[in-house]
Amino acid sequence: MIQIGVKSDIEKLVASLSAFDEKQLPYTVSRAINMTLLDAQQQVQLRMPGEFILRRTWIVKGIKVVFSHKTNLVGMIFSRDPFMARQEYGGNKIPMDGGKNIAVPLAARPNASSLIPKALLPANLGKASYTISLKSGKEVARKGIAGTAFRLVSNGKTYLALRTAAGLQMMYLLVPSTTVKPRLNLGEITQAVVKERFAINFFEAAKQAMATRRAGGNLTDKP
Repeated sequence: MIQIGVKSDIEKLVASLSAFDEKQLPYTVSRAINMTLLDAQQQVQLRMPGEFILRRTWIVKGIKVVFSHKTNLVGMIFSRDPFMARQEYGGNKIPMDGGKNIAVPLAARPNASSLIPKALLPANLGKASYTISLKSGKEVARKGIAGTAFRLVSNGKTYLALRTAAGLQMMYLLVPSTTVKPRLNLGEITQAVVKERFAINFFEAAKQAMATRRAGGNLTDKP
């Protein structure tokens, strides 16, 4: 977890303002934090298509914020998808649930930007099954691709291959682990946004706070 503090910035900003009611400070700081969080969220989401092949929009929508409150001046930006932590920090990806290998898609994925069809998932290869509609007698569901699925070792590499009427296809490369490079850059982007936007957002929040206080008031200074 990366923590970004803005206490020293706030002290400088308050000192630069005239006619500011410091009773409004908690509200102002909270508002500025939340505006900056939204700026950072937008920037992270905008940059993701340039770093990832996005096959599902929910990965981008998974970048969330937790807003601060005037009694708790701490906000958070994060991905709700646990697997994205590796995309932020990098590291080795290893098999889950006691598996021995990771299946890296080859022919199983029609093209780089498409999802793997359910029938071509490793567990479904060579295990075709059908559900027939009682009304029409037609097939209504299918799982797996018929054929002979087996492991094939070639040039020191292990593949999950499928023999079909169209010939032999290397569906997956089987590896014990794979290295994931950090590319989400959520922390880096957020720090840059805080540096660029917090002072601007603080001044805007201060104007809102002064405009809505009972005594009224205006701010003309800029940070």
